[in-house]
Amino acid sequence: MLLQSRLAVGKFVRPGPLWWGFDWNGATEQARLTGSEILEPPDDTDSENGRVVLIDEIDKAEADVPNGLLEALGSGQFTPPGRQEPVKAQDEFPLVIITTNEERVLPGAFVRRCLVLYLKLPGEPNALREFLVTRAKVHFPDEAQSSESIELFEEAANLLIADREAALERRLNPLPGQAEYLDLIRAVMTLEGSSRARKSLLQSIRRFTLQKHEESSS
Repeated sequence: MLLQSRLAVGKFVRPGPLWWGFDWNGATEQARLTGSEILEPPDDTDSENGRVVLIDEIDKAEADVPNGLLEALGSGQFTPPGRQEPVKAQDEFPLVIITTNEERVLPGAFVRRCLVLYLKLPGEPNALREFLVTRAKVHFPDEAQSSESIELFEEAANLLIADREAALERRLNPLPGQAEYLDLIRAVMTLEGSSRARKSLLQSIRRFTLQKHEESSS
């Protein structure tokens, strides 16, 4: 009986993000039991503001993951292996954000429990340029302090807009988007230090980061 108690499944189940989001104190106890990492909230956070759980690109997970989340999202509780009592959402239910690239159809019962928001880039060129430059300032805050870097952000945005329009005219997918735009800026800033060299390098690197299709020979 002693050996059976020591090898109980519940003593080896480490709390994951959903457990921490539902019951922070219970997850802390389970982490101590299993000898796993005990998470510490950042100093500038307030637990009274609630918690956020991110499930990123769920369409790339195992096919049974969405159905496995039905109990947790529907009733606010789930039962990990080796436990008799379920883990229940304490205080306020956490904000659960789930993303998908729609590479696989998600179960209808799962989608019905979600509020669906489609994220798209602005279609109008000026609005798209402003959006991209704003995102670049967030991702590269130190560089955003100089006018030369802002010009670089704007020029990279112009290249992205041109390549998106060219792909749209040829009815090609995927279109380059925000990720490619940020990758282009990151690559240029990593490879070159001077503003003039960075601007000239944009044209060279864009074909690797922005242009997702072979250029037409006609």
